[in-house]
Amino acid sequence: MVRDGHPVIGLLTDFGQRDPYVAAMKVVIAERCDARILDLGHEISPQAIEEAAFFLSFVVRSLSDARKMIVVAVVDPGVGSGRRILAAHRGSLTLLAPDNGLLSLVVGSGWAVHSVENDRFFLPHGSATFHGRDRFAPVAAALANGTPLVDLGPGVEVESIRRIDYTPPEIGIAEVIGTVISIDRFGNVVTDVDPAVLGNPGEWVLEVAGRRVTRHASHYEEMRGREEPFLIVGSLGTMEVSVSGGRAAGLLQLERLSRLVLRREVTEE
Repeated sequence: MVRDGHPVIGLLTDFGQRDPYVAAMKVVIAERCDARILDLGHEISPQAIEEAAFFLSFVVRSLSDARKMIVVAVVDPGVGSGRRILAAHRGSLTLLAPDNGLLSLVVGSGWAVHSVENDRFFLPHGSATFHGRDRFAPVAAALANGTPLVDLGPGVEVESIRRIDYTPPEIGIAEVIGTVISIDRFGNVVTDVDPAVLGNPGEWVLEVAGRRVTRHASHYEEMRGREEPFLIVGSLGTMEVSVSGGRAAGLLQLERLSRLVLRREVTEE
């Protein structure tokens, strides 16, 4: 990414690319500021707040403080209702999202959070069904132009932010219970289990859907031609379940937010 004085506005939505919704947001932003616009992703499953929350958490984990960044996350089944729009800031990063749980895996202690209520930043005569264009986009442009959060609306307590229904991994000496946080387009099952808590991942067996997954691999090619699930450390740095040339999610009947159990099995020599 070219380093210059312009901030970056990243867009994360469930709008897809077929319809004009993303383009409409970009036009509003481009007309109001000189920020660079970055597509973080627009293929979140429709209205899948939990999926978007996990996606956002990985995006934020990848960012540095090298430049000003505004991430606009619009997965908003409550659009037009009384749900709040929140602007959360820490360091060089500002997050703009509906208060529906989308921020719950990222925003915590150390963040300044404001409820966006000052309608002078919204488009006039806006739609009740398209706040992405009529509210989020112009507010993002205002932030890129240097508008302080206090001008957007009152501060709110971090503890008041809505949270998704998610239980972090339960970590024991011989058992770890985790959650499926994503099914990628290849059918790989992405979990929230950090391999660091396992010590030697090869000592652990996955038990799910009446099956035991005992094989481990360091790369996909290692399991080519074997139509069986295996455990691997994925690109997001967590444990994944894969099938070479197949779809592990379908084979093991797993979906997002499914719980799964890893058990430690050490063979005595």
